[in-house]
Amino acid sequence: MAGAGQAPVGSAAPQADRPSAVETGHHPAQPEAGIAPPAHTQFASRPEYANPAVSQGSPTGYVASPGVAPVHSAPDYSRVPDRINRQAYETTGRIEVLPPALASAELLAEIAAVRQAHLRSNAGVRGALNKVGFNLGLSPAEQRAESRRTRIRRQLTAPYQIAVVSVKGGVGRTTTAAGLGSTFAKLRPDRVVAVDANPDFGDLSSRTARHQFGLTLRDLAAAGDRLDSFSAVHSYTAVNTADLAVVASPWNTDAGDALTGDEYRHGVQILRRHYNLLVVDCGTGVLDSSTNSVLHTSDAVVVVTPATVGGVTGAVATLNWLSSHGFDQLIANSVVAIVRQHPVKPTVDVEAIEKLFASAQRPTVQIPFDPHLAEGSEIDLRMLQRETALAFEDLAAGLADDFPGYMAEPSGGGPGAMR
Repeated sequence: MAGAGQAPVGSAAPQADRPSAVETGHHPAQPEAGIAPPAHTQFASRPEYANPAVSQGSPTGYVASPGVAPVHSAPDYSRVPDRINRQAYETTGRIEVLPPALASAELLAEIAAVRQAHLRSNAGVRGALNKVGFNLGLSPAEQRAESRRTRIRRQLTAPYQIAVVSVKGGVGRTTTAAGLGSTFAKLRPDRVVAVDANPDFGDLSSRTARHQFGLTLRDLAAAGDRLDSFSAVHSYTAVNTADLAVVASPWNTDAGDALTGDEYRHGVQILRRHYNLLVVDCGTGVLDSSTNSVLHTSDAVVVVTPATVGGVTGAVATLNWLSSHGFDQLIANSVVAIVRQHPVKPTVDVEAIEKLFASAQRPTVQIPFDPHLAEGSEIDLRMLQRETALAFEDLAAGLADDFPGYMAEPSGGGPGAMR
């Protein structure tokens, strides 16, 4: 039995006699003797949950208890290992295990640069030594080849068209267009198409690949309204061994009308929706309706000339005609291809021809005589001599230097910088 003036056990004391939480220094969640604490405060009274921001059961050293109001108390440094920055823990209430330097990009770059893999030479003396255990890098010639192919692979953000022209027939224009287009298609990851826009005697398909059903650019232009997918457009092309898509000329022995400029524009408009790079083989007459349409829709031009006095005269006349008819942009992005069609030494000095065009700030590329090109049949890049294949790569790289958004280095080698 309780004494006088003392409340019985299990009953609440009078409110006036109950000391405040401030006077006792106890948290309101602390239960008095004989009184069961509420369910939501049972965990707060346990030592391991005195600070819900710290828990021994978490790998990081702390975890919050759901549904429990945080208990504001001084940091418990006994639970913080000595390797942790206690000053940061006291300031922010967070344990920083990893120093900021560990995530530094410069530190990671230095570690990665200690031993980097590099390309090994596979040709010449270096390649022979690598086969017996050496680890020699690329030779200067192989480095130039890699730089040249990097230039050829430059990205195009919009369709780009290259016209291959000459004012004389039989100078190797179609051969140059076929070799150039095949080189681009072989080395580039995007879609490349060669178009035969010669209205007189277009034989680009005979130098690349023939369509199995004989479809031509005229058929593509006529069916344009019904073509809404790449597969549908691609069915009007033939594909050669270098993955070059080819659209043939409508010329044949039964044809009554030559290819018109409107037909060309309509057909090329369809192709530009699905192909990134277009190489167009033009006719010999720059005044033709189709050739004029090619020039107005092109971004660059390759002027083909043989290593003869007459051929050089025609190439100079072509550049002058382009300049007098408002095609200065094409001249600025032009390359002169000097084709050697015979194995014997040319009758003119090729170096003098190169100096002539260099005086007009026009780059030149020599296409050497090649027995495979002289056959007059379909061109297979795998059958070309090494010098001929490199010449086509030089021609493609020189044209790629003028792709939109890029500018060639002063030395002419290596990837260009953004304009």
